[in-house]
Order: sequence, then C-alpha cells, then structure tokens
Amino acid sequence: MLANIFFFAGVFFVLNGIYVFNTSVKETRKGYMKDGEKIKKSDKKALIYLLIGIILFFITSLF
Repeated sequence: MLANIFFFAGVFFVLNGIYVFNTSVKETRKGYMKDGEKIKKSDKKALIYLLIGIILFFITSLF
C-alpha cells in the first residue's frame, strides 16, 4: 500500500514538473514572460518536481 502511495505521488510530481516546464516554454515563445529571473525560477521549480518524482519512483522500486 505504501508503494502505491509513492507511485502515485511520483506520477503527480512528474506530471506537474512537465506541466510547469511546458507552460514556461510556451509563455517564453509567446513573449509573455520577458523577465529572465521568472523563467529561471519556473524552470528550476520544474526540475525540482521532476527530481522528486524520480526519487519517489526509485523508492517505489525498492518495495
């Protein structure tokens, strides 16, 4: 049961990271986000979400 929780949390974090990264890319292409710091923060947030998701998948594989 604990493995299922880790798995679904991992899926949530990976999908959230992909969403945040894609939103940042789309807004950059359209020219809405011209502030470089906002883009860097958004990309850093997306990478952190992806890293947390990968770690949770790794923990799931241990069960």
